[in-house]
Amino acid sequence: MWMRLLLSVLLLCVSSTRIRSEGARPATAADGQSRWDLFKPDQIAWRDGPPSLQPGAKMAILEGDPEREGFFTMRLKLPDGYRVLPHWHPKTERLTIIQGVVNLGTGDRFDEKATQPLVAGTYSSMPPKMTHFAWMKGETILQLSSEGPWQVVYVNPADDPRNVAPRK
Repeated sequence: MWMRLLLSVLLLCVSSTRIRSEGARPATAADGQSRWDLFKPDQIAWRDGPPSLQPGAKMAILEGDPEREGFFTMRLKLPDGYRVLPHWHPKTERLTIIQGVVNLGTGDRFDEKATQPLVAGTYSSMPPKMTHFAWMKGETILQLSSEGPWQVVYVNPADDPRNVAPRK
């Protein structure tokens, strides 16, 4: 019995060497077999946020590709006081607050006082076309999952950072 237990532990250790902790993609190995992607907080590769968000946002893609069809998961890191103006998404957006506070409001007009604080550990699932806005208290990290391609549609097109002419 002890030998079986020892053999099971050894097999588990050997198979765990296939775990990828660097945070690279895709979710399938070169041989077409699925594998386990593992992202430890200190190994997440942050880069500048998507162009649909104001400067200052950082992002890390954990699974899939938000620009293509199919499921994806990404994390967003947003500085204290960061604002996301009223917008909506064509597909369900699922958020889990990892760190900080997301003050989330609904409607077509940004109103800081009409938000509710979503603290770390909170989960939110918003249906397609639900208009919402937010501001962050403290450095905030949230995990966002949805179906791609991910789109941010601003209520007021002038609020969309993609519509701002580059500075010269």
